[in-house]
Amino acid sequence: MSDQHRADRDEHVRSTRDAYDRLAPVWSKTTDEGPFNGFLERPALRSLVPRPLTGMTILDAGCGSGAQCEWLLGEGADVVGVDLSPGMVEQADRRCQGRGRFLVADLSEPLPLEPSSIHGITCSLVLHYLEDWETPLRSFATSLVPGGWVVLSLDHPFGPPLPGQKRGYFDTELVSDTWTKGDVEVTQRFWRRPLSAVFVAFADAGFVVESVSEPQPSAEALARFPAELSPVVGVPWFIVYRLRLAI
Repeated sequence: MSDQHRADRDEHVRSTRDAYDRLAPVWSKTTDEGPFNGFLERPALRSLVPRPLTGMTILDAGCGSGAQCEWLLGEGADVVGVDLSPGMVEQADRRCQGRGRFLVADLSEPLPLEPSSIHGITCSLVLHYLEDWETPLRSFATSLVPGGWVVLSLDHPFGPPLPGQKRGYFDTELVSDTWTKGDVEVTQRFWRRPLSAVFVAFADAGFVVESVSEPQPSAEALARFPAELSPVVGVPWFIVYRLRLAI
């Protein structure tokens, strides 16, 4: 890696972390019951999580303010939550009221976990912040028990192009989007890549794709958020994969 590439990567990590630190105080109240996270992506992700979870140790990679960790705990799992943002980790720890273990960690670096110590991993809308998936996926594979699973979600590669997106579908491109959550506005930058690149990365890390979900709004979600979710009907928005570590 060139010095300039490393500097660009480090700046990207800093800006991502700082944006989520700013969002941390408002994240739960603006996303848990929100149209896209709360009613479109999270139900699809949870539907692919193998049950039962009682007695299982589950890693939530990119735990945010702890919604997924809280759900996993409610399913009987022992939970480890990691996130790049110290602010989010603080929120998650507070939300889970002393249950679970929470760490600040950068997924672009090897995770500080014992080999074969994790039964399953959830990872909600996180990997697209990383250009290189080799390190996080290898860390997942190393930390999992034989035959362990990963359920992860991403923006759909066939989704509508973002404003300012210049390159074609087959290119891996750094794009940006601006969000407002409560009274906090941030511009986040993340990578879009073709489906073939996603599957190659999974296979190279030793995973097989076991199941795929392309969520659409439920009738309940449409009734609650008609303005936000009606444009999503028939449009690929998120994609959720369940991966299994090849034995």
